[in-house]
Formats: sequence, C-alpha cells, structure tokens
Amino acid sequence: MNLKHFKQEGKLFEMKTQYGSNIVLVTGLFLCAFGAYYVAIYGLMWIMFILGILSFWAIATKKLKIDMHKRTLDAKVGLAKPPVTISIDNIQHFELFTMSNNFFKTNAMLSAYYLDENGKEKAMQIAQGFTVKAMQSILNEIEEIISNER
Repeated sequence: MNLKHFKQEGKLFEMKTQYGSNIVLVTGLFLCAFGAYYVAIYGLMWIMFILGILSFWAIATKKLKIDMHKRTLDAKVGLAKPPVTISIDNIQHFELFTMSNNFFKTNAMLSAYYLDENGKEKAMQIAQGFTVKAMQSILNEIEEIISNER
C-alpha cells in the first residue's frame, strides 16, 4: 500500500498533519494582529493574536488514527470537542463537501457519518483543505486502508 496522507505502524494508521489551509489561517490571523498593532488598534490586535494562538493549538492537537486491530477510527478535532472513537463497522458513509463564494471553491471538507451507541447518526470532520482533489485522495486512502484490512 502506497500511503501519502497516513503513516503506518503495523496495523495502526495515523494521518499526517495537513499544513496547507492551516498555515494560511494562522498566518492570516497573525498578519491581521500585526496590521492592527501597526495602526494602533490594540483591542483588535489582541483578539487576532489570541485567535491565532488558539488556531495553532487546535491544529497541533488534531489527530486521526485508524486502528485495524480494534477496527476503530479515533479522532480529535478542535479544542472544545472531546476525542471520538468510532467503530469502523458503524461508519455509514463519507461525505466530501465543498463551499463556494461567487463561483470560487473556497473550502473542501471530508466528513464521516456514523451511528453512535444510541443508534443516532452523527458526523465528524476528518479533513479540511482548499482542493477537492486533496480531500478525495485522503478519502481514497481511508477506503483502501479499510478494505485491505478486512
């Protein structure tokens, strides 16, 4: 298996950190903070600086692991949400979603829909980026990992 987005350690697959859209977000927030400092709007400067640090922290703590021994998908997305463990057998489907502004695609997200222990359908974001091609590549690798390990 040739994996571009995951690191394999035995039957544990860990998603590599995605830097593309994350660098743009954090850099933009710090540039806004610097611009606000330059024009002496210190309240805005502190808000942008704190948002930049929180965004960096959220990116640093984001994890996605596929454990084929336990047949689970372990994910941690964002600061406020707790880590989630999903049985691969409970995954209903994956969804690739794009957002556009004035006919320009601005964001692509990959989500997994699954059934929780109560039988309710829930969704979890797996990856986010600018291009559909990158998200499709991640989805193809996830499906390849799951299908090869059955």
